[in-house]
This record gives sequence, C-alpha cells and structure tokens, in this order.
Amino acid sequence: KARKAAKAAKEEAEQDRDNSFQVQLQLRRTQINDAVCFHGYHPPTAADDRIVREFILAYLEEYNDEDKWDRNLKTALKGSFEATFEKYAAVWTNLETLELVISCILFVATKQVLSGNIPQAKINACVGNFFEQHVACTFRHSKASIEEAKMLELSNADSHTLVSYLRKRIPCSCLDEKYKEVKHVKKMGECCSPYCPDARVERCKMLVCTRCRRAFYCSRECQKSAWPIHKVNCERNAAIQANFDADKKK
Repeated sequence: KARKAAKAAKEEAEQDRDNSFQVQLQLRRTQINDAVCFHGYHPPTAADDRIVREFILAYLEEYNDEDKWDRNLKTALKGSFEATFEKYAAVWTNLETLELVISCILFVATKQVLSGNIPQAKINACVGNFFEQHVACTFRHSKASIEEAKMLELSNADSHTLVSYLRKRIPCSCLDEKYKEVKHVKKMGECCSPYCPDARVERCKMLVCTRCRRAFYCSRECQKSAWPIHKVNCERNAAIQANFDADKKK
C-alpha cells in the first residue's frame, strides 16, 4: 500500500509539473505572438514581402520630396503614382499585390503609433488611404473617383482619428488600449477654404458641399469665399459621380 501511495503521489506530481509546463509554454507563445504581431500583414513568400517593401519605399521617397511637389498633398500623391508606375507597373496593375501593399502600410503605421512615432504614422495612413481609394476606383469600381478630403484629414489627423482609422483596418486587438486612451479626443476636420483662418474644426460641426459632397468647411462664410475656386472641381466631381451612379444602375 505504501508503495502504491508513493507511486500515485509521484505520478500526480509529474502531472502537475507537466500541466505547469504547458501553461508556461502557452504564456510564452502568447507573449511571442504579441511581440511579433504583424497586424494582419502576412505575405505569402519572402519574395512578395521584398517586392512590397521595395515598392512602398520607392513611393514614399517620391512622396516625401517636398521640393518636387511644393507641399501639395494631391499633387504629391498623384505625382508619386506617376513617378513609380513605369518601374512598378506589375504592382499598380495587380489587385492582390496592392492589397498586400495596403496591409503592409497598415502594419507599419500601427507599429509607429504603438512606438509613439505619430508624425510618420500619419504619413503612412494618408498614403495607405490613397492606395485603398485607388483599389476601390480601379479594381472594385465601388467609388467614382479618389477623394482628397479623407487623405488630407489623415495627413493632419488628431490621435483619435488616426488610431480609430487604423484600428478598424487591422484584424488584431493591438490598438484597443491605445484607442481607450485617445477616444476622448475630439475628432477634427480640415476646412477646404484656402482663406480659412482656423483651418481645423470639429468634424461633427463641419458643413459639406451638397452638390459634390467632396469639400468640407468650418462655416458658411468659408464655403462662400471658397466657391470661386471650388466651382470648377465641384462641377467636374458632380458630373463624374452622376455618370458613375448611372452606370451602376445599368
């Protein structure tokens, strides 16, 4: 009986050690997974990863050339597209590769938010949104044209807008805690009037051009003052949207 009891005690102790080991192993795996979370970016091969990163670096190099684009956001985004299209036509014309590019940019921007590099995260979020809109217009045909307002908003985003934008696009929960920290911050928008003395205003208080729905203003005064400049773009965008809606109904 003593031998059986000793044997049973030994087996029980070994089982406890095994259970403890499994718990510790699972914790280590969780910590490792958290440490190396790619926030949804999973390229199929190393070659795909190399192409995606090379393309992003080439695009950002063009985009960040402030002397070339005279600090104009729309010109910089479109100009960088044109400057990189010939060399990276295989990327620009391939939906799967562009989706990988978007996923990689979201991964990098999320890492930058978590590490505190907010200025660079804003740039990547803005560029990522340009790629998203390009895909929506060119491949999915779910948008009539690329809208500058959202990209402008992201390029100068408050912490709430930036974190919320990225958090909605990654499959993990890595930004959940950060979101809790910044959700009290008022979301700000950009007034489209070049004459606006304030430029930024709470998004919920902004007025939108009811014709094209592409331009946003902080006040009726700013909307009126910008009309001579906005008129041409407004008519063009409204026509593009009308044609797009008509085609969708066919």
